Amino acid sequence: MRYGSRVAYYGDGRGRWIRRQWKAQCPSKVFFYGRCQGVKGHRGVHWCYSSSGNFQWSDNDEDPKHDGCAGSTPPGHKSYVSPNRMQKDYYLSHFTDTEVKDKTVIAMLERDKTPEHGASINRPIKLANKRRNSIRRLRRAK
Repeated sequence: MRYGSRVAYYGDGRGRWIRRQWKAQCPSKVFFYGRCQGVKGHRGVHWCYSSSGNFQWSDNDEDPKHDGCAGSTPPGHKSYVSPNRMQKDYYLSHFTDTEVKDKTVIAMLERDKTPEHGASINRPIKLANKRRNSIRRLRRAK
């Protein structure tokens, strides 16, 4: 499938699996810095944050509001947009979870294989007995 890199499977270690699929990331470039962090097809400016924390933005051709301009706004400036405010628009905040019920897919996941090329698998860590006993001792010591 073409969604592989946007799909992850989460197992609980007891045979129950959840499939999470994220919406696609906007492919647009932002100013001089990087790729837009919004969902593909979003409205408003294309945006991302630089390594120095500046809010980088550029006008969206599909929803123009700034006459094709782009800019960089540093933290502390009155026009700065905080990451907390943009979290709702961040592409990784948009996903759908579904329970996996197909026994064939569950069997594949148990063998560390996924139906989609590039999908990831996350499952609980299985600790060796010595390590497990060490962790129990640490918990009791608290």
